Amino acid sequence: SNAATARGSAGSIGSGSSGGAGGAAASNERANNNDDLLLDVSRIRSGRDRRSSLMVRNIPNKYTQQMLLSEFALAGHGPTKMDFFYLPIDFKNRCNRGYAFVNFVDYRDVLPFVEEYNGRGWRRFNSDKVCDVTYARIQGKAAMLKRFENSALMEKDDEYRPKVFVSHGERKGQVESM
Repeated sequence: SNAATARGSAGSIGSGSSGGAGGAAASNERANNNDDLLLDVSRIRSGRDRRSSLMVRNIPNKYTQQMLLSEFALAGHGPTKMDFFYLPIDFKNRCNRGYAFVNFVDYRDVLPFVEEYNGRGWRRFNSDKVCDVTYARIQGKAAMLKRFENSALMEKDDEYRPKVFVSHGERKGQVESM
């Protein structure tokens, strides 16, 4: 439907919790912020909402970075459409944490992605998990890259680090170093 909305709370990129004091005021602030992260398909379609960074949740933990990127690419949402992809991995058990961040080069590519994945089951691993897509708190490739600038994560193996792709030009879609 035209007014379909993607639901769910979204976190910020990275791991760790932001617990602490704050009580009801902090709780209300979080609720308001989460409303800002909901996708409104009609606002995207009309061009009133041009955000390009998404948080994809409820990903089965056995997906690897390469598996998920391959699945997205096979469905037409590969590196020529996105320029940032990050699937956080738990270093101890080497499984993903169940969510990923994606930035699309063009906000108009958000809509086909949401229509393909939001509210749907996953193709692999016979999982009962249902994909939930919201906007990410951090928006845009540059802001996402800045988030990882001085991260210890950048010293880890490639499979643990965000994937960055060339956004425009002849090399569009090719892996770009951070």
